[in-house]
Amino acid sequence: MEAGIMNRRAFLTAAGALPLATSMPLPLTAAEAKTCGLAIGTYGLQSLSLDDSIDLVAETGYDAIEITTFAGFTGDPKSLDAGRRRDLKKRASDHGLRICALMADLHPSADDAKHAEQSEQLMQLFALAHDLAESPPLVQTVLGGKSWEGEKNLFRDRLAGWMQIAADQRGTLSIKPHRGHAMSRPEDAIWLFEQLGKPRRVRMVYDFSHYAFRESAMTIADTVESSLPWTNYVAVKDAVEVDGKVRFALAGESGNQDHAEIVRAFHAGGYHGDFCCEVSSQIWKSDPSYDAVAATKTCYRNLSAAFEKAGVARG
Repeated sequence: MEAGIMNRRAFLTAAGALPLATSMPLPLTAAEAKTCGLAIGTYGLQSLSLDDSIDLVAETGYDAIEITTFAGFTGDPKSLDAGRRRDLKKRASDHGLRICALMADLHPSADDAKHAEQSEQLMQLFALAHDLAESPPLVQTVLGGKSWEGEKNLFRDRLAGWMQIAADQRGTLSIKPHRGHAMSRPEDAIWLFEQLGKPRRVRMVYDFSHYAFRESAMTIADTVESSLPWTNYVAVKDAVEVDGKVRFALAGESGNQDHAEIVRAFHAGGYHGDFCCEVSSQIWKSDPSYDAVAATKTCYRNLSAAFEKAGVARG
């Protein structure tokens, strides 16, 4: 037994997690027809109210919206009482806009008290998901950390507990490899899924911006192929290299990544979920000229063109 971590199979059995590998398949995150959705998150819309964000996203032409739920942000669950949640659900529905995901920031911790606090946060997020939509949006998060080899076992064991919460709350948790974090590659997330018994309620977010310009070449074709069986959500933004450092840009802005290739490859592989434009905090926090409305429209223009080029219908 590793220090402070029980045998993996004993842990998963005690958590009631192993049977989840054979649970009933979850509904798709987009319409059941063989379409994919185009979405954008409120991460870069914090200068607007959540009501105004929903209006803007719908009027721009998107199919869906992701709500950022960080503490102090417009989608913070603590700031949304029951009446407010009903109003938001109705507003999105009246626009014909799906709420497809909630963006969280849950980094597994070795501290038991912190883990308990995060587990409670996750339960609150799943409750919010059920309050906001008839088909509850998934909850997506990065995992943080610095060293994959040093932290992968911690991630596995903490995710086992979160997996059980997802089952209890009838929710879905999606984890995203991040170029600056311990889990930074598709194979890292896949290792976790295999260790956890290939759960249906814990899946992967694919985001090529975290694979571009890596020290060992990571192509769209290779990363889509490896990620596709595990992916239930795709985040979209550009990566650019400036003075030897990688920074993020608006989706389709740089021309460095072929988003049509990504859309086409996922759809051809049977993916019928959402492609969500993410406006990085590197843009909206650091650029004094940043315009949330203009960014929303730019992302839509670029990604709707990518859908058309890929020949993939939206819904």
